[in-house]
Amino acid sequence: MSRPHLLFMSAGERINQTFPICVKRLEGITHTFIVVEEGVYRDLPDDPEHLRSVKPQIRQAIDNVRAICEPMAISFAVIRTPDTTIHSIRDAILTTSRYYPEARYSFNLSGGTKMLSLSLFIMALWLDAQIYLTPSGDRIEQVLIPRMHLDDVRRNPNYVTALSILSRWDMGSWTTRQEFGREMEKQYRPSRLADDPGVTRSPNRGTVTKILQQLIEWSLIEESFCHNSRKAKQYRLTQHGEFAWKVLQAEDRDIVREEG
Repeated sequence: MSRPHLLFMSAGERINQTFPICVKRLEGITHTFIVVEEGVYRDLPDDPEHLRSVKPQIRQAIDNVRAICEPMAISFAVIRTPDTTIHSIRDAILTTSRYYPEARYSFNLSGGTKMLSLSLFIMALWLDAQIYLTPSGDRIEQVLIPRMHLDDVRRNPNYVTALSILSRWDMGSWTTRQEFGREMEKQYRPSRLADDPGVTRSPNRGTVTKILQQLIEWSLIEESFCHNSRKAKQYRLTQHGEFAWKVLQAEDRDIVREEG
């Protein structure tokens, strides 16, 4: 049985438009939770003018998401919190997540107030969740959270070289271990890797493995077996790796302009 995939969404008046995009683009959503402040369900005489129209719209949008979920057999629930502080959101999300210890999590933060979205963002970091925004139309964008500082990549020039090698292929294309090793041998710069007693002068097989494994741990590249092989490995940049490489390239261009 596959792992549950929980989608948490911050409540807003357009989430009924955002939700179908999430279902289409995010793989295998099994449960949907709309996080909304309790006050949205209370129409008060002293509500500001804009809230008098927005609150009913949010409630209707939530009901529309419920209606979309039903024929798709996606479990649906509303999480109502007393306010949007991090303490209230934390308690609500952790209470829910305890029922799904093996689940993977996605958060869409495009709806709701800034405070609600910020509190959910913090919880998404705690749960190591994927974070998304739906800025317009049918677009959905992942918010990439680095697992290391770029200084960690810069401290060994061969990490940067490895990203450069893998960036030469189109995003999503694989590079075999053999191809990668040949290119690394051409461009390798003597350096000291973690746990090495001294500087490694040439890129032997163990050195190449250490470079690749460190980048995998940082989620900058991913590894798989080659087609029809149980031994040969292949590698490609992840979205995190592509982003890191673009930042490093931009920094290099800035340096060249300053020196020029």
